[in-house]
Amino acid sequence: MRIRVTGRFYLILLLIALIVIFLFRGSLFGRSEVAVIYQGTASDARTVQGLIVRDESVVSETQVTRMDFLADECTLVNEGDVAAYVYSLEYSTRLINELNNTRKLIQTYHKLVLGNELDAQLEVLTLNVQQRAEELKSLVSGNSRGNLPGMVSLLSRAMEERRAYMSANKRSDSKLIKYYDDENQRLNAIASWQIPKTAPRSGLVSFYLDGYESTLNADTVMSLEISDVRTVLEGGSLAGAESPRAAKNVFRVADQNHWYMVLVGEDRTWNPTLDTAYSFKVNGYDELVYDGTVVKVTKNGATVMAVLEVTQPIGSLFYARSGSVTIGANMNGMLVSRKALGTLSGQTGVWLYDVPGGTFVPVEVLAYRSDGTVLFTPLVDGVLTYGSQVLIK
Repeated sequence: MRIRVTGRFYLILLLIALIVIFLFRGSLFGRSEVAVIYQGTASDARTVQGLIVRDESVVSETQVTRMDFLADECTLVNEGDVAAYVYSLEYSTRLINELNNTRKLIQTYHKLVLGNELDAQLEVLTLNVQQRAEELKSLVSGNSRGNLPGMVSLLSRAMEERRAYMSANKRSDSKLIKYYDDENQRLNAIASWQIPKTAPRSGLVSFYLDGYESTLNADTVMSLEISDVRTVLEGGSLAGAESPRAAKNVFRVADQNHWYMVLVGEDRTWNPTLDTAYSFKVNGYDELVYDGTVVKVTKNGATVMAVLEVTQPIGSLFYARSGSVTIGANMNGMLVSRKALGTLSGQTGVWLYDVPGGTFVPVEVLAYRSDGTVLFTPLVDGVLTYGSQVLIK
């Protein structure tokens, strides 16, 4: 009897073969072992070196011989507020001496030429001018403190009152008028020394600067390299945007609610990733705990650099630049045996057990746990899920 073979028969054989392959795939393809991916968490705590970068602007001026600070240290200023006055190289005691000499000539001329024409009221006005002149001289020479523009204004007012009185009482004199013109000319020269410096933005003002403000700020932080951070930590200077050679920094204005902490660690097991949130505190400021988000990661051998962006009040760190930093983070991701990790063309990853030999999936390691597992995130979305099997090779 001849048996008729149909297509249905071959279909059944194919299904049986697939079942056998599935049940004995380990033996057929030489699989050694598999691991299952689970959901997991890990904490990362360590001590690294930190560099503080503030979001601030610096105001400078060339050819400065003296500065008067109007704003109080570490107070809020608004954009456009006058925070300080600076005085140019024209500022000197020579003009002050010339002014005093002119006033002596005026006084002598009054005594010798006008003589008995002087009356009691004019004497009072003259004494007032002399008193204001002495106060200005004391302020400029540094023997007293005060507001130079205000003092110049008081002196000018006293001089004008004396001039007006003499003019009203017909006691004007061409030579005396020339002396007054000379006096007024020198007063105008003194006023021209003063340059008001205004705040370029709103924020906290400070007159304490460490010289890094032009190279370490919100505009440069994302271009910093590990070598730059090491240079600053060692006390060296950075090349970059510099003020003119003769320029002198006067003050800085910073956003107290926006700044950066740049972290550098010598540990291959530290694997910070973008958008990871870290809590941290700086040695010596243990009562202050901040939160920052990773916005940049750079690796060079065993050295790792992470830039954290912070949007909390800077507080006492407003005057700090660097220090030892303790950081910590709670991370979520996928958990698998550390043995399942491997490399392909220099990239760390796992082999998903979906075909004989597995499919390589690159991953970013978040933390190595003490129980022999590793927390990671896949770099390719939608390929690995909780419960997926990966090969251990």
